[in-house]
Amino acid sequence: MTTINPLTTELVREPGSRRPASTIAIPNPSPELRTDVDPNIASRFAEFADACSRFSREIVERSGTAATATTTEDHTRLNLTVARTVFSKWSIEILAVLYTRRGARFQEIKKALGPISSRVLSLKLSRLERLGLVRRSVIASRPPGVEYALTEKGLRVSKLGEPVVLFLRLTQGLLVPERP
Repeated sequence: MTTINPLTTELVREPGSRRPASTIAIPNPSPELRTDVDPNIASRFAEFADACSRFSREIVERSGTAATATTTEDHTRLNLTVARTVFSKWSIEILAVLYTRRGARFQEIKKALGPISSRVLSLKLSRLERLGLVRRSVIASRPPGVEYALTEKGLRVSKLGEPVVLFLRLTQGLLVPERP
């Protein structure tokens, strides 16, 4: 049995399945949200979003981070700094590849991403490593290899992003039915 990983277009082979997983193409998303989403699912996402918002406010209050910014403009500036640092071009894509594959070598990542230069990929991987999201491991082989994987922090960030990606795929008609 295979399932679709919500962060990618890849089918993920379940343990014990003899059928190989494969990559499938998805249609271009429409700019409008779908109106035919099951109301029960839409309601669950709304409840989840509200719960996430309450959780975030509680964490801010408990951690004292509300005191680090005094105005709405300060909060906006700090949020944009985080977004630009972690979610810059190619970063999300690299995290999605490593989340799906549970680790990959440089050339595997490059092949999965498509039009990215080796230099840019190397720079992005180094930056994600410095941020504590990606771990680089040297493999003792001939020639020596390098494998990249998510750290615990990177895995947590990917898991936190999973519902967002799923919601967007669902409401933009990007969920692909499972193949028989």
